[in-house]
Amino acid sequence: MTKVNKNLMTIIVGGIVASTAVLSITQANAFERGDRGSRGGQAFARMDVDLSGSLTLDEMLSPVLAKTENKFARKDSDESGEISFEEFSQTANGARPDLSLIADEIVQCVADIKAESGDESIVVPSADQFSSLADKFDAIDTTDNEAIDIDEALAKATSKVTAVFAAMDSDVDSLVSEEEYNASKAIRKATGRSIKICIDELSSDNIL
Repeated sequence: MTKVNKNLMTIIVGGIVASTAVLSITQANAFERGDRGSRGGQAFARMDVDLSGSLTLDEMLSPVLAKTENKFARKDSDESGEISFEEFSQTANGARPDLSLIADEIVQCVADIKAESGDESIVVPSADQFSSLADKFDAIDTTDNEAIDIDEALAKATSKVTAVFAAMDSDVDSLVSEEEYNASKAIRKATGRSIKICIDELSSDNIL
């Protein structure tokens, strides 16, 4: 995989079905961390702190907020207490590429994979999920002061996790069972794999 493709893949990991990420944080969500193979059950068990056999919104939210605070501190390289657009745009490998340039093509490619494979676990994403960095930044910067503070970052994280929780809670009982969790994990895995394939293919034909 080329360096460009590696950079691209750092953007799409996790949360692709639910919403865009905060501060390029895929949030390192506890429910996404460890979601590979048999480790999925371990991730569920780690979050189920009261050992009830199901997850509450608070159980899913608490570790994400803690990680958002840690990520915010790392991104705030000048320790100003705010994230500038320049800081927001950087990753360990440099500036993040703009997937909005090929958003429509990604959507069509994923739709084609779903149709050809017949895999109903694949969710065709909206082009809005590949919005430009500037649009993502503006969406988080609710005070319109050209900077993201910790409250804005935490608000975005809360909104994202709440949306993911609601999507997982298929029986609308305000709890996520392990069965619901695993079903959602299968969707994220199938969708993320399809998006990866499409970005790998498209990025070889586009300058991002």
